[in-house]
Amino acid sequence: MVRTQEREPRLDRPGLRFVAAFDDIDAALMHLHERLRRQLVTLEPRRYAVGLEEAVIAADAIELDHRRVFIEPALATCARIDHGVEALHRRHRWWDRLLHAVGAFAVLLLLLWGMRPL
Repeated sequence: MVRTQEREPRLDRPGLRFVAAFDDIDAALMHLHERLRRQLVTLEPRRYAVGLEEAVIAADAIELDHRRVFIEPALATCARIDHGVEALHRRHRWWDRLLHAVGAFAVLLLLLWGMRPL
């Protein structure tokens, strides 16, 4: 992952195969680290022991506004990447629904607690 504040990423870097251009790079790096934290090899410079497809899935599944650019044409047509991103999105939606249900249950309990006579 290359961190840059430039609006357009430089696509001529050696070894670059995929670009995910985020508006908020700090939030994107935090989400990427959260997804890949168990594969962290070194902190400075931050390196992860994952394959290319797994890294692309982790970066592309971040649910922040971003633009993706496939430098390597084979990645653009890789079904495993599309399925992996969709699986992570499904998992995120499942956790969102679960936490909303827990919140609604807590509000209901507070309302019932407040309605009981003293």
